[in-house]
Amino acid sequence: MIIIHKIDDFLFNLFPKTKQTGKSSEILKEELTGYYTFGPYKPKVEIDNEYVRIEVDTSAIISQKPAFDTAIKYCESGNYKKAKPVLEKLVKNNPTVSEYHRVLGQIYSDEGNQDKAVNCLIDALRWDPKNTHALTMMGNILAKFKNDIATAMTYYEQALKVRPDDHIAMNNIGANLMQLGKVIEAERYFEKAYSINSNYPNTIYAMGMTKDIKGEYPSAFEFAIKSLKKSKTNDPIYRNAFSLATEVSRKIIDRQTDRQTDRQTDRQCSCPIR
Repeated sequence: MIIIHKIDDFLFNLFPKTKQTGKSSEILKEELTGYYTFGPYKPKVEIDNEYVRIEVDTSAIISQKPAFDTAIKYCESGNYKKAKPVLEKLVKNNPTVSEYHRVLGQIYSDEGNQDKAVNCLIDALRWDPKNTHALTMMGNILAKFKNDIATAMTYYEQALKVRPDDHIAMNNIGANLMQLGKVIEAERYFEKAYSINSNYPNTIYAMGMTKDIKGEYPSAFEFAIKSLKKSKTNDPIYRNAFSLATEVSRKIIDRQTDRQTDRQTDRQCSCPIR
């Protein structure tokens, strides 16, 4: 399918965001690409003087989408053995779709093969450098498995350039800063992520951690409990939040006990000497 628009005020009325940004051709191209993208299938957008030409590969969508949807269902149920051959065939038949590579990389990472995962994610980013899922996943692998925080940060920051409201990338940047001992800087990213999505259990738990480090135990306990409520019992974040809630509750009790002891000591000291 080929769609042709004349570049005039009518087109800018259809896509007002491009009008507000000074009618830039790059902004127009980006806006049209985003609008005519269907799932992982991106259109080919060309601007030629007075016209813009959008080519949507409907044949690929019709023939490949059912297989991709099947692969995603297999992944969601944890059946990677069945998902992998489907995705490998999709990549072979149409390597230009970034998401095929990205999902395959996710499978390899979950299976523990981080080197293969990185190769898939690099391919995903070669075809679509703005694939925020691939950018964030690359950062996660580099930080968690390669212990390369500096390079991981470049991928996270690139994800935020593409999507300034990407709360997961913000959360991961905060986690890396925590590893570097930069608690204050980390907290800023956690707070930004929390302001965008206050229901993401990882960010809620991270907020509790920073409050714990700062000695704000009641607040830390509240975040830990909220993280428990928002996460699934089989998720690692659930166990971490439970441990945080237990540890912080003990600190609250110890602090109250210390205060009571101090008050008793003060009363004893204030007794008159006879």
